[in-house]
Amino acid sequence: MATRNIPSGGGYESRIALASAFALRAMADKRLSGTTETLMTTTHKAWRLHAHNDLRFDDVATPTPAPDGVLVRIEAGMVLSYMGRVLSGQVPYSLPPMPFVPGTNAIGRVIAAGDNVSHVRLGDRVFLSPHLRGDVPESDPPQILIGLTATITTPAALAMQARWRDGVFAEIAHWPAACVTPLFNMDDRAAAELIGLAKLIVPFGGLQRTGLTGGETILINGATGYFGSGAVMLAASMGAGRVVAVGRKREALDNLRDVFGSRVIPAVITGEAEMDLDIIRKAAGGRADVALDLLGTAKSTSTTLSCLRALKRGGRLVLMGSADVPLELSFREMLANDWEVVGQFMYTRQAPGQLAQLASEGLLDLNKIEVTTFPLADFRRAVEAAALMQGLDLTAVIP
Repeated sequence: MATRNIPSGGGYESRIALASAFALRAMADKRLSGTTETLMTTTHKAWRLHAHNDLRFDDVATPTPAPDGVLVRIEAGMVLSYMGRVLSGQVPYSLPPMPFVPGTNAIGRVIAAGDNVSHVRLGDRVFLSPHLRGDVPESDPPQILIGLTATITTPAALAMQARWRDGVFAEIAHWPAACVTPLFNMDDRAAAELIGLAKLIVPFGGLQRTGLTGGETILINGATGYFGSGAVMLAASMGAGRVVAVGRKREALDNLRDVFGSRVIPAVITGEAEMDLDIIRKAAGGRADVALDLLGTAKSTSTTLSCLRALKRGGRLVLMGSADVPLELSFREMLANDWEVVGQFMYTRQAPGQLAQLASEGLLDLNKIEVTTFPLADFRRAVEAAALMQGLDLTAVIP
């Protein structure tokens, strides 16, 4: 992992880091002595969005955890590439009630837990996921992405969002226990390494939905993008026999092959459907077993259709990207080839733990991700840097 640490202009962050180190050591000592007492301040620093383009670094009260909540001292928080457009209102998301703390995924340490929480305890290293689902016996429960958006604005989803509005761009986060995953046997890993899990969890959900098994050939459409490059990395780690990296940027595709080995086969497409189909089939050595589409805000679905047509009979195409135009499917082709086309939003409840286990067991090398870190106080600069990310890049803030 090539970690680039972008320093702040002042010494505030150093004092916070030192105080955090003492706090964590004190918590560890108390835990070893069998007590559950925690060392916590009454306030902490957090970035809050008060209105579009009105972002402030506030002092906020540190809450007592809810019965189903966990207080986590943040060690690293991922910055999405489009976070700047979220903060300015350019992305039409259903944001939490303002003011709120933005930010979706993080690595941290548990400093307190509610009475109903049993799967994590004081001092545990954890991964925070934003994908919260309602714990109700319904086929379509409410769901939100904490610190970002309500995917469907039902009264139940909006009520959930109002309760869990605050994200991870803070020194401390109050998080629903259902979205807190313990990271076993990873205490010796740097937070700037473990935050790579945040880049991989979305494509991991898509790869699981494809049903990829060892030795199979998979197509990754949008392979040079933020999530697409992560999908290539994961598919190779999960035992794919051949990973066809589909994209337009030859140099970026060649870099993926150089980083992840000869099982990654670049397929440099042109935008011409029939030519692209031949290119993809040649890279796949015939027809592929499954495909994952991670194109973002695509203006055309031509390449997506070429990937579908490059599948074997019974192949499955999973859609996780976005497009501004419809995906026009042929009934005749679909029926004749027994193809499946399915959409996948995020990942299962168990996925973060399963992904973490791959890294813990040495099957997934998070050091392949290029991480650039900024002090929390320099969040605005982190947002600007995140907008320029390519391929295996990841931007994070470190309190």
